[in-house]
Amino acid sequence: MAAVEALSSSDITKVGIIVIVGLVVIGILLSIVITAIVGRIIVLVVVVVLGVLVWQQRGHVKDQIESCHPSATFFGVHIDTPQSIQNKCHEARN
Repeated sequence: MAAVEALSSSDITKVGIIVIVGLVVIGILLSIVITAIVGRIIVLVVVVVLGVLVWQQRGHVKDQIESCHPSATFFGVHIDTPQSIQNKCHEARN
């Protein structure tokens, strides 16, 4: 029967250093991947929210024009309806 040799303190030190370096590398790679995923999710959420806001404001302007208001607001900025639409609204009232 062959004798089994135990690990020496120098072997344990080498293994410990290899494990620590491996964990640091894995941690850095995970950090890069998670940061990229979180960044993409944040960009996606911002784009969707902005899309919803623009769609809502577009609907508001459309409703104002259809109800023959001479002006509407788009994100708080006052915009005048085109003269052709104002003329149509004026003709519809008469």
